[in-house]
Amino acid sequence: MRGWLWYPVSMKWFVLAIFLTISLYAHQEGEEKNPSFERGWVGVEIFGGPLYWHAKVGGTEYVYSLAKGKGAVESQSFDWDFGYRLGGGVFLPLFKWEVLGIYTHYGTQDSEGKGVTPPSLLVKLKGSGQVFSHQVKSTYHIDYDALSLELQRSSFLGRLLGLGSSLGVKQTWIEQNQKVIYRESTVKDRCRFRGMGPLLGMHLNWPLFSGISFWGECKAALLYGHFEVKHTEAPIALKGDTHLFSPNLSFQFGLRQDIPLGAAQLFFSLGYEADYYWRQNQALALQDYGRPVKVSRYAEDLVFYGLSGRFGVEF
Repeated sequence: MRGWLWYPVSMKWFVLAIFLTISLYAHQEGEEKNPSFERGWVGVEIFGGPLYWHAKVGGTEYVYSLAKGKGAVESQSFDWDFGYRLGGGVFLPLFKWEVLGIYTHYGTQDSEGKGVTPPSLLVKLKGSGQVFSHQVKSTYHIDYDALSLELQRSSFLGRLLGLGSSLGVKQTWIEQNQKVIYRESTVKDRCRFRGMGPLLGMHLNWPLFSGISFWGECKAALLYGHFEVKHTEAPIALKGDTHLFSPNLSFQFGLRQDIPLGAAQLFFSLGYEADYYWRQNQALALQDYGRPVKVSRYAEDLVFYGLSGRFGVEF
């Protein structure tokens, strides 16, 4: 019986080993993305592009509305906002590796409000003290920056499919601020994270026609960093700093157009992207004013998703 249980596990690692071996050491025929473009002795790539993303984060609920016998939880609902990404790389033909640096910036903000008249009530979900209110406004701001340094290697299976792998390190800065104003009090929560960790990824390129190709990539990072968490509500001010791991998984796919110009090549792409962070929105909550004061800590996930464009030149 034990042998049958072990069989699927061993097969999983066997298939994974074959996939990694192919991506790293497969035949390099068709290594150039376009036969009309020839790299120099050392290839250089520069690119940039806009991001049009939407953010979702857990733990933003600020009030429970009781009106006309019906109840509903109110939380933040972010609009779509723009960000940007910049990067550059150097290709080393001798080692068949490309050294790539990528910087990403994105920010978004949302403001929500709610007001009711008696006998309807609003039940406060942030802060302590008086439970009920009749008016509330909540503002939430997210600021996100990420910087990665990667080694990438591409291997082409003939000229029909290109597979590759990447290995590197990722640094992330995320700051989240929520301010909830009730008629009776104001509650502020802030979570700052700065973390760094190893990055692993896989990518593919599938040439279609006339310089157009389908591409995709998936990357995973395990970030270890510092969480600075603050909670303020008069007359209480709490602070809880800690160091924790925060896993990150991202993927994107789309279409790319290459335009060879002899010694150089222009390219642009458009795709869908998602960037998911576990346990990023950390907050403190006051449970009891007794002695000692009782404080709980909770953590929720954060995700960015949407469209990502890229245009650049390589020579």
